[in-house]
Amino acid sequence: MTRTSEKRTAARYEVERRLAPHVDETWAEAFVIELRLLDVAGDALGAALAEVESHCVESGEPAADAFGDPVAYARSLDLPTQREGRWDAVTVLGPVGTQFVGLLVLGWGVSSIVLARREGGVDPSVEVTFGMVALLVAFEVAILLFYRHSSAVLRRVLDQPVVSLVVLTALMTAFAVGAVLLDGVLVTLPAWPVAVVGALVLVAGTVWSLFQARRGTLEDPILSPVPTAGTIDEGRATRGPGERLLAASVTWIVPLFALASLGATWLLAGR
Repeated sequence: MTRTSEKRTAARYEVERRLAPHVDETWAEAFVIELRLLDVAGDALGAALAEVESHCVESGEPAADAFGDPVAYARSLDLPTQREGRWDAVTVLGPVGTQFVGLLVLGWGVSSIVLARREGGVDPSVEVTFGMVALLVAFEVAILLFYRHSSAVLRRVLDQPVVSLVVLTALMTAFAVGAVLLDGVLVTLPAWPVAVVGALVLVAGTVWSLFQARRGTLEDPILSPVPTAGTIDEGRATRGPGERLLAASVTWIVPLFALASLGATWLLAGR
């Protein structure tokens, strides 16, 4: 195994190796993923993993022999799930929803400006169509449905990744085609203010996401009920490489996509 692959493996199984070093890491990973899909809180999940670790240490028996299939065992525990707060949906979906609205509005404004520049001296304007509004509404509804049924969707993605990718591609294509076909104009707006508003909305969503990441609003760390000295503080204050990468991806993927799409628009449409 190369040093790079060793680092990737260590990052992948960081939680399992830290909390259950005597449990087969692939078994522990499947166990943790299933409990996460069941929406079990991090402290309860850590306690369940600690019980498996304790049994394996005391008996010397592999987890697969003692508890069987990790997914079936996780389901059999019937652990309490997390209760949803009144504003949880806004907290989770707010930043990405705001970013996406800003991305679309900014793209509409900039593309109109670039096209007007190519045509020479024409005052740029954005014709807001039924399809554009429908695309915004469809996306917001889609992320809300994903939030409400996230466990079932993620389970399907893990079980059938290829089929899930095909379905996602088909939905995105349907959204794009619908936006093009519904071309009735609702209102015409000057492009520069539209672009500025879109940029401000995108920045607001990004700042919101950064604020949440800094405060750890969405974090639910997996903690052992009997940690060594300092482990709780360290577990709450620091995150593994995979968790840091995921948090950064959630925050920056939409702004980076915005920059890439604006660059492409400038290069292609601006000629």
